[in-house]
Amino acid sequence: MKIAVMGAGAVGGYFGGVLANAGEDVSLIARGAHHEEIKRSGLKVDSHWGSFTVEVQSTPDPAEVGEVDLVLHCVKLYSNVEALPLIKPLVGPATTILTVQNGVTSGETIAGVYGWDRVLQGATYIEAAIMGPGHIEQSGSTARIEFGENDGSPSERVEKIRATLDKPGIQVGVSSDIVSTLWTKLVAVGAFGTVMTAARASLPEVLAGPEGENTIRTVMEEIVAVGKSEGVDFAPGVVDEKLQDGIEEAEEFKSSLQYDLTNGKPLELDDILGAVVQKGRAAGIPVPASAALVMTLEKFKHGS
Repeated sequence: MKIAVMGAGAVGGYFGGVLANAGEDVSLIARGAHHEEIKRSGLKVDSHWGSFTVEVQSTPDPAEVGEVDLVLHCVKLYSNVEALPLIKPLVGPATTILTVQNGVTSGETIAGVYGWDRVLQGATYIEAAIMGPGHIEQSGSTARIEFGENDGSPSERVEKIRATLDKPGIQVGVSSDIVSTLWTKLVAVGAFGTVMTAARASLPEVLAGPEGENTIRTVMEEIVAVGKSEGVDFAPGVVDEKLQDGIEEAEEFKSSLQYDLTNGKPLELDDILGAVVQKGRAAGIPVPASAALVMTLEKFKHGS
């Protein structure tokens, strides 16, 4: 497959680098010093599975790449307004856009521009960071992408993409209920990351406070209630499970929302917990804890 990675930052750059290193035809859509270093010296990746440097095409202009079979869409949610028109040169009659963005609104947003026949929704589970221009570090034993058709049916394009992504350094899964998969991920991401960011505290620091665990649990319960109002089927005990997972991994837990706040970058607020608040209000579901967190971070969402 001919693959373009839209947004070759930490997450997109890692997956694109692994695919390129495995011999796939990959183009990274990147810009600035990151793009220049990749073009000059290749992309350096340090990971749980080893380190490598790979020569891979990098360009800030998707028109230089042309139509591809797969667009791996990895830009931040707030960049969709700018990014979606830019990927038009990549999209042909047989192109699939696989979004692995956070939240539960990305697929609908992209389909509004390119149609559901071009879009697959996915979730990614990975700890990765840009250590410097052209240098990505992945940590931990998980670098997973899970995706699927909206109706859960097997399809030729899903199997083709699954086989392409199935490389050492990438764990790939096909979801039979991708909407529930996305909401289940949101239970953890929307609660832990937003509470940590609003508190300006690490997860161990949050949990050490008298109301830390209760606050996280309350936000998780609100997310589940809103999801259920939209027909999402959660596994029994999902809040207990996600909360316990976070507690066990607290020392290593990182929040991209918190990283962005600390570094003065825009926040993926409106499309993560903000979307829960909006959907909750529309459905008449009380979401006071989530709304308080969104209000606390509202003035920072455009960066500084």
